[in-house]
Order: sequence, then C-alpha cells, then structure tokens
Amino acid sequence: MNTDDPVVPITALKNAAPKLTRSMSDDTLKELIHDATVNTLADGFPQPVDGKWNDITLTAIKYLALHLASMDTYAGQGILDEKVAVLERKYESKIGKDWLHSSVWGLYYYRLWKLFCGGSNRYGVVQH
Repeated sequence: MNTDDPVVPITALKNAAPKLTRSMSDDTLKELIHDATVNTLADGFPQPVDGKWNDITLTAIKYLALHLASMDTYAGQGILDEKVAVLERKYESKIGKDWLHSSVWGLYYYRLWKLFCGGSNRYGVVQH
C-alpha cells in the first residue's frame, strides 16, 4: 500500500465531517486514512481484489479515519463522568472494540464490523 495515495480521498473525510476536519492538514488526514486502512484490514474487512476496493471496506476506512480524527478533540478524550465538587473524572476504556463507542464515527464503523466481520455476522463478503 502506498501511503502517498490514500484509498479514501481526503475530500471524502472533509465533506463528511467539515467541522471535525477543518483544522487538520491534508498530511494529518492522509496519515489517519493510512492508519485506518491498516486497522480495517486487520479487523477482517475485505482486501482489494485486482486493485479494486470493496465499497464496504472503503466506507469502514472512512468511518475509522474520522473516528481516529475525533480522538484528538475534547469529546474524544473518553470522559464518561466528571464531578466538579469532588474533582472526580472517569475515562472510557480504549481497549478492545468498546473505544469505538466514544464517537458517532466509531459507532458507524463498529456497526459495519459487526455486520460483516464480527463473529455472528448476518452478511458475508466473499473474496474472489
């Protein structure tokens, strides 16, 4: 995989979440797409066949890249509960698939993963 040529266009991320990506450089978004591609394939989404990517995999890459981008925001810090009077703060675990529940993009990715890759899936993508 060539990191100079992301499989999901940077404009796809910018159009899907303009407020989230507004302050991010193209290089940052390119790196997030690369990381999301590696993780998506490791999670069991279909590999490209003859250089052609499956639409489900491309969508999953976009969702995971946006989820990774959201981890750099205040909302992405995973704060579950905060008490001011007691000065107590609880964080969401970043271990396993549960950390995907901390953003809407992570939830979208998790839904695709459950449908197409996660154990008792209802749909299968057959590699040819």
